[in-house]
Formats: sequence, C-alpha cells, structure tokens
Amino acid sequence: MGTVVAVREWWRDLTDLVLPAECGGCGSARSVLCAGCRTALSGAPPRRVRPTPEPAGLPPVHAAAPYADAVRAALL
Repeated sequence: MGTVVAVREWWRDLTDLVLPAECGGCGSARSVLCAGCRTALSGAPPRRVRPTPEPAGLPPVHAAAPYADAVRAALL
C-alpha cells in the first residue's frame, strides 16, 4: 500500500509542473478546482442575464453562474 501512495504523490508532483498547483477559482493549494468552486460552477440551471446598460441588438444571453468572484477567476 505504501508504494501506491508514493506513486500517487510522485504523479501529483509531476502534474504540478504542467497543470496549475492551486485552485483556479479561489487559489487554495493542491487542487485544480476545489469542491466549493466546482459547486459554484455547476448544478444551477442556466438563466437569462442582461448587462446594465444593455447594448442595442444584444442577443439573448444565458448563464449558469454569476460572473463574479471565484467563478470569474476560474473562467479567466
């Protein structure tokens, strides 16, 4: 069982060289996307949103999460 844990740690260290080592939303360590940010990005049904002021000719826009805080950081 110790070998499996060692290989898992080695693989995690190797992927840190290629993938982000912190959450893309909130910056917590050792997680590409933590559970809280993953929840914020999923599970909500899409709803119609409109910017203020709304530009003329804007087609209908829908969003599954508000474009703010951790959601905005993860998408950027």
